[in-house]
Amino acid sequence: MDELDQVKEIAAQVLSDNDLYLVDVELKGSTGNRVIWIYVESEGGNVSLDRCVEISREANLLLDASGWHGKKYTLNVSSPGLDRPLRDIRQYHSNIGRKARVTFLKDGEHERLEGKLTEVTTDSITLMTENKKELPIPFSDIVETHIVATF
Repeated sequence: MDELDQVKEIAAQVLSDNDLYLVDVELKGSTGNRVIWIYVESEGGNVSLDRCVEISREANLLLDASGWHGKKYTLNVSSPGLDRPLRDIRQYHSNIGRKARVTFLKDGEHERLEGKLTEVTTDSITLMTENKKELPIPFSDIVETHIVATF
């Protein structure tokens, strides 16, 4: 098992007893000096700093027990910010009603569309564009989705 899969497995194990779920894991840096990012989200959409610290402590213990002890690494646990793309269908559900920028494939070409996320099904999302037109986009066509901050 490679390092990324090992960290994903450990993160999933830590999160199995929580109302949080794993969104993404990133490994940065060289093998001797890894920076591990674990991104978690809550069904309710609110992840506190205290929860991130708790998850980090548990993950550190499991990482050390699984052979990371003695390796130099820095572990960061965070909720994904607005700059991170949506990775899990549950993130789409918790962002219904917000403005999203979706890059998707249409006739083999990349298209980009902004609109209000109005519906999420098991197969697709629906965006309402500025001209009030609703456009369904299948998950299979989505390349990347970002939530757009509105002030």
